[in-house]
Amino acid sequence: MLIKNHMTVTCAPTNTAVVEVASRVLGLIEESSGGGSKKCFLSDVVLFGNEDRMGADGDLKRIFMESRVRRLRQCLMPGSGWTHCLSSMLSLLEHPVVQYERYIEGIENDIDEMVSEEKDVRDDLVTKTNKVQTSSRKEETKELQKKLQDIQKSIQEIERNKMSFMTHFQSNYKRLEKDLRSCVEIFCDDLPRSATSEENFCCMAEVLPLLNAFAELVQSESDERLRTLFESDGDGTDRSLFRNFLTHVHDGVSFELKQARSSCLLKLKHLCAHFELPELFDRRTIEEFLLQRAKSVLCTASSSYRLHYQQKAQPFEVLVVDEAAQLKECESLIPLQLPGVRQAVLIGDERQLPELVKSKVCDDAGFGRSLFERLTSLGQHKHLLDVQYRMHPWISKFPVESFYGVQIADGPNVLNRDYERMYLTGPMYGSDSFINIEGGNESTGKHDRSLINPVEAAAVVRILQRLSKESADKNKAVRAGVVSPYKGQVRAIEEKLTGVYRKHDGFSVKVRSVDGFQGAEEDVVIFSNVRSNTAGKIGFLADINRTNVALTRANHCLWILGDAKTLASGKTIWRQIVADAKDRGRFFDAKDDEDLSNAVIKAAIDLDQVESLLKFDGLRIGVSGGSRSGVRW
Repeated sequence: MLIKNHMTVTCAPTNTAVVEVASRVLGLIEESSGGGSKKCFLSDVVLFGNEDRMGADGDLKRIFMESRVRRLRQCLMPGSGWTHCLSSMLSLLEHPVVQYERYIEGIENDIDEMVSEEKDVRDDLVTKTNKVQTSSRKEETKELQKKLQDIQKSIQEIERNKMSFMTHFQSNYKRLEKDLRSCVEIFCDDLPRSATSEENFCCMAEVLPLLNAFAELVQSESDERLRTLFESDGDGTDRSLFRNFLTHVHDGVSFELKQARSSCLLKLKHLCAHFELPELFDRRTIEEFLLQRAKSVLCTASSSYRLHYQQKAQPFEVLVVDEAAQLKECESLIPLQLPGVRQAVLIGDERQLPELVKSKVCDDAGFGRSLFERLTSLGQHKHLLDVQYRMHPWISKFPVESFYGVQIADGPNVLNRDYERMYLTGPMYGSDSFINIEGGNESTGKHDRSLINPVEAAAVVRILQRLSKESADKNKAVRAGVVSPYKGQVRAIEEKLTGVYRKHDGFSVKVRSVDGFQGAEEDVVIFSNVRSNTAGKIGFLADINRTNVALTRANHCLWILGDAKTLASGKTIWRQIVADAKDRGRFFDAKDDEDLSNAVIKAAIDLDQVESLLKFDGLRIGVSGGSRSGVRW
């Protein structure tokens, strides 16, 4: 759509889903910039929403509106932004000798004032010295002597710090070149391409290497020669370079310096004459400017209301809704009513989670129904996306067979052997595994009635600690996700994670509920089931849609943690999952991994669940008189 210049709005029901789409768009744009005549530009794409909830960090800040506004604002400020930098650089390149003479004149004026003050102090000192010295006059004399010394030191300091022509020029040039470079880079990345001509963008891109080349050539000249060259070359814009070439035919460096200076000035003067910036100084007007000129906007469906108030020269034509099966029909009306929208594309999966409606009355009335569901029920033709490019084949095998009737194939990227990853050693940590943790009894959390399983949480945290260490030791980037059906477990894991693993740039962790993870994906996903009881109750874990979402978030590794006995007790999808893991040799006990076993045992001891430890074969536990002793792990 960007290449074809179609104005597009892309929405999703949640921040998580929008961020995931934005990440993919960002990747595609970067790929397109590598070559080819038709390119897409980051500056034409805007992602907006609540900064805290969206959590747009890393590369996403390049298209996130709040971040873009902050960057552009510093370039648009009248006293310190682009216009100031450009005029200052032009003045320096055109009249470097004049600027230096003004600098020297200013220093001489300062020295003259100090010399005059020194004379006055000296005269005053002589007068007071000739008088009869009382104690008060002696004190005044000392003060005058100190003042005289301070003035003399200041004069010496000014003389000592006085810059040569070369130093003065380079100091100002480096400062202005840095500021100018920063503005150019921001404009190329953040200013919509429709804001000015393509010629101006090309001119900005060309001026940076010219400025850099000029700076290198300046360093090769002596102070005296550099000043002489600038004095003889006037304002540096003489286009008759052939005459200059004849003059300096025996001095290639000097000619190159003059040529570079002339080229820089021509480019900068072109920008000064033709690149007109809009007068935008406050955050709100810059935001409106960006939204009005963006070709592609990404936001949640509810946030798209803001686009109704934008006066766009070219209205949005296409609406794309991701995770459309999770978006309430009434909420989808917000982006659908945008002026100018002629085509809507709904992308969703009715086999995954619908929108959550807490009120039974509203649910019975169909309040949670999506437009996707309504159109499906009316017989609207659907196009099945029958190739998946996310999951390693071992991860996709069960969902494809159990939820999609083997209608989906694995893409060539996931079938490639390079797609397989081993983030931790041992068969337990392959592409997919079920790790059985018995005895981690479920309970209600301290914040609400949501269930938690502290022993499972401890196992999750220990695995994350090991992942972080491996990532740092091997300098390998890892994006880890922890998914649980219960918010209580999510909070428990987040609390345990505080300060217990090594944080570094190559390792990230996201802990969310199943609902919160819909639309997202990570390299490694650890799923904490939570349920562990003698009655075999698993609650809404039996929901097939919820299970489908949980099992399809991982790229390379999916590690399921749970109590197999509890999960396999009823006639639910989880009985099939446990059986499938056993059939394929992907079923493991936590006790088979010494490190993980130790973490589970320690958590059970901390919770005073000694009876749970008895389920770990091979432990030597002596219990006497109600106290525990002799525990080994």
